[in-house]
Amino acid sequence: MLGWGKLCAISAALGCSNRDIAKTKTLIADLSITKESFAQLDPSFFDEHFSDHRGARRKRYDQPDFEKLAKRLANNKHLTRHKLWMDYVAAPAGEGESKYQYSQFCERLRTHIRTTAMTSIIEHEPGQELYVDWAGDKVSIIDKATGEVGMKASLFVAICPYSSQLFVTATANEKMDNWISCHVKALDYLGKCPGIIVFDNAPTATYRPVKNKPGRRIQQRYADFADYYDILLVPAWPGKPRDKAAVERAVQLVYSRILGYFDGITFYSLDELNEAIAQRVDDINTNMPRPDGITRRELFDADEAPMMRDLPDTPFTEVSWRNVKVDRNWHICCDYQYYSVPVQYIGKTLQARLTNSLVNIFDGDALVAEHSRMHGFKYLYCTDPAHTPDKDIAGVKPLTRDELLARASSFGPATIKVVSSILERNAKAVPRGLHTARNVLVKLGNKHNKTTLEPACQQVIDHSLVPNMQVIARIQADIARNGHTLNQTPAVQVDQGQSRIVDITAIPDAVFLRPASHYNIPKKEA
Repeated sequence: MLGWGKLCAISAALGCSNRDIAKTKTLIADLSITKESFAQLDPSFFDEHFSDHRGARRKRYDQPDFEKLAKRLANNKHLTRHKLWMDYVAAPAGEGESKYQYSQFCERLRTHIRTTAMTSIIEHEPGQELYVDWAGDKVSIIDKATGEVGMKASLFVAICPYSSQLFVTATANEKMDNWISCHVKALDYLGKCPGIIVFDNAPTATYRPVKNKPGRRIQQRYADFADYYDILLVPAWPGKPRDKAAVERAVQLVYSRILGYFDGITFYSLDELNEAIAQRVDDINTNMPRPDGITRRELFDADEAPMMRDLPDTPFTEVSWRNVKVDRNWHICCDYQYYSVPVQYIGKTLQARLTNSLVNIFDGDALVAEHSRMHGFKYLYCTDPAHTPDKDIAGVKPLTRDELLARASSFGPATIKVVSSILERNAKAVPRGLHTARNVLVKLGNKHNKTTLEPACQQVIDHSLVPNMQVIARIQADIARNGHTLNQTPAVQVDQGQSRIVDITAIPDAVFLRPASHYNIPKKEA
């Protein structure tokens, strides 16, 4: 007796109904069919007992060679389905067979194409399109200084739908700078320029010019990139899975063939992650064959690359300028990253020229320093050994742990403990720890917040909070607003003849009640 669970399992595996399974079981029992006798059954036996009448339709209609027709369609972009149907109708049919009408012919041809590997070849011309998108899943990168997850890297995915040639890279975030930089890297990887880039309607690429209206417009910076390469930007239709099926398949491939291979591997920087991704991408493109037996790289080189345009001599580059002041540690700060300059510029204001890959620092028209731009974790230091001053230079005194602790002692023991904790948490990244601790003392301990820094640090200790700028600043704001710490109840002021006014906004589980006087509605005069 087959149980319900077994019936469901058989039904799911074979795609048939429970009624068909029960009928088969009864037939086996009635005819005493065994494994040996089953192998000897004639095909007419199944037509007699399990006929779905499709055989009659096959006999009545002349069946085209859809595989041959699909190949003809793939090899000639000017060939139409109507021409294929006309050729099919013109060919003689077998005795008693009829020809499919045009709509039936197209539907069966479409079904054949969907169930084979021909879809990408038919729907996409070689060298014409590049599909791009962000992958949904992110990759954790560990901060060596703390041993905790320091950032979640986003994955940019690009694919040529004709050959399935793939490109993947990781970025610190999904902002416009990285969006454009990833496009430039993808084109550089291909070595050629497609005619069209199809992108999803991500906020990075588009914006809504009129609030609450469905229409979206391409971001100007993204349009500038496209103009530079003479590429047409085409957004994918929302809610149309087949419109962006190529990149969705690529994302699934990234999950299974790249992220799946990283199981048990820990990454400590974006560069380390991207190096591992590049190895997996090359393996996928050069060693993993498509269903037709050809690798992605072979098909791209043979069919797509000759149809694409050459890249410009220089890649697209966005440039921005910043006025920066040289700190006492002879470094300037750009986007929370620090770059060294010669020591004689301490205290001066210089100009920094920023691209995605370089930081050039100028004093007027004179170039005083050049560094590779850093991405990823904040408060990284890029120091040229030639800029490191001699210890004997007067007026140059690097920031030290002892100096910070001495300054913290002017606030109180809680501040000393918090500053020490910050330095210990960043023991493997000493410059970052010194920078964070100094910001706590200088920015949060200035004359306006001096009286609240010590009690705020005490709250960080009492509640085992993370000692950083954001947490301490929020506690300071609460103390300044309410006049009490998290463990104190606000004072109650009573004025005779009036209702008591109690600030209960900081009391946990507080309930707001209106006083009785609120309901004393003055009577209208007659």
